[in-house]
Amino acid sequence: MAGEVRRWYRFGVWLALSVSLMLVATGCGEGNSSKETSASKPSAEQVQKTELLGRTAEELYQKAKQGHVSGSLMALQQLSDQIPKIRFEGLTSIEGMNALTRAVTDAKRVFNAASFKPEEGEVAAAKIRLAADALTHPHTPLWLQYDKLLSDDVNLLEKAATDKNRAEVRKGAALLEEHIGLIRPSLLISRNPTDVEKLDSLATFIKLQAQGEGELYRNVLNAVPPLRGLLDKLFLKRETTAYLPYPEQQNPILWIVTLGSVILASLGFAAWRLSKKNGGLVPVRRPDQEKPGAE
Repeated sequence: MAGEVRRWYRFGVWLALSVSLMLVATGCGEGNSSKETSASKPSAEQVQKTELLGRTAEELYQKAKQGHVSGSLMALQQLSDQIPKIRFEGLTSIEGMNALTRAVTDAKRVFNAASFKPEEGEVAAAKIRLAADALTHPHTPLWLQYDKLLSDDVNLLEKAATDKNRAEVRKGAALLEEHIGLIRPSLLISRNPTDVEKLDSLATFIKLQAQGEGELYRNVLNAVPPLRGLLDKLFLKRETTAYLPYPEQQNPILWIVTLGSVILASLGFAAWRLSKKNGGLVPVRRPDQEKPGAE
């Protein structure tokens, strides 16, 4: 019996040490992550160049609002010259960089069109303005203001599908596609590209359903909850308990020692209870006594 108690105690010590080492390693990993995060902060040169990009994008937007085509084209050329000179490492992903470049290319096509449409030019300029702002203000980008607009689109879709109103479903799908398209470059700059692709897929699915027949209302309603959840994630409205990381421990060593002590105390108590059972004696029976019906 004493040997069994010792085995329990050794197991408790091993478990406590294992947990402690694991938690220490985790704490060190978090520390390294913090160092890596701070090391990846944009340099002064990057900040200076992105701020210039932001000012040029704002100038483009103002020129586009005024319908000033030549001024808009001049600003677009300046953006084309500035983007290759920016080192995007630590600022955004490759997808984000490509989204910004493509937005500028698309805007050039719009302003160079034979039949230029001022509203299309303003939308193209707004995309670039929002994307540039996402680079210069990573924590408070302007595109976050589109949260309510997209939420209204989803509410419209849900109500239209519930009422089985095909015209309103199509309207909601068109608005959703338009508003997502406006902030898509910004999303790719600020958020995980995988989540942006999921958003694109949901919007495309809803658009196709709105144009089809059959179970379109049910399919649209089924797409609403995941769409809302994804928008909440992208706009950082996730539930704290479900999505946000645990708060950093202010005294990790103290917490580790406390947890290890609790484990040892619990196992020690279990071993003590085991040693006291039957007065510390383990009954031994003859093999023939353990058989059913044995006398």
